[in-house]
Amino acid sequence: MAGRDLVPRHVPPPSLLAAHFASPPPSLLSPSAHADALADGDEAPALVRRLLDLLDSLSPADAVLARGCLPRCDSTFGAALALFLAATVGGCRGWVGADAAARLADLDGGLLIDECDRALASRFQPVDGRLWRLSRVPLLDSDDGLLCAVGIEDGLSDRVTLVLQARPQRLGPVQLMATLAGRRLDVTLRLAMGLPSAALADLHETFSTALADCRIDGALTVGPLADAWLGLDQPLSSDLAL
Repeated sequence: MAGRDLVPRHVPPPSLLAAHFASPPPSLLSPSAHADALADGDEAPALVRRLLDLLDSLSPADAVLARGCLPRCDSTFGAALALFLAATVGGCRGWVGADAAARLADLDGGLLIDECDRALASRFQPVDGRLWRLSRVPLLDSDDGLLCAVGIEDGLSDRVTLVLQARPQRLGPVQLMATLAGRRLDVTLRLAMGLPSAALADLHETFSTALADCRIDGALTVGPLADAWLGLDQPLSSDLAL
């Protein structure tokens, strides 16, 4: 790893990150393909762990680079998530790189990499009369990964809604919904565990400062976990979390 940057050189430019959320990939246009992607998407974290374990045995340096692209629940989360989504625009091969992909493909003809491609592909799901684009993103420190859901508007609205859900080991289930409409950002954070009053106050102060710096309005709401949020994934409840 000496002299190598943890940011792979094959990461596409930011414009390709936007393309990742733009339109349904051709493989998801048929109902059967949609069902396959839905099933495979739930297996994404397990498949990625398997791929990384194999890659580690073949090339530890390449495995370190690939893990460096995975989001983790720390201060680098946002940057790591953007990096992973940008890298996977080119599929699993684009994420691990051509050389590492060739080593993995030599083991089984590329079947595992193809499985990972299907599992990481975005899928579309209607909920309550609204269409959502879903991506399952593996996390470095969580067994279930991160569920990213972006609301698809009718093209006339300036509103964008993003929902993130994860189960970090130290916090338990967490869900965040952020809605940006014009110059207003409203964020709702739901946790299985309550926050200490000092941490809650610091969270609100940080949020207010960020809004002021961006010169936009908005509100932050922090509360307990709700049941079956949006029906996008397995139901989450306080009973399940505790």
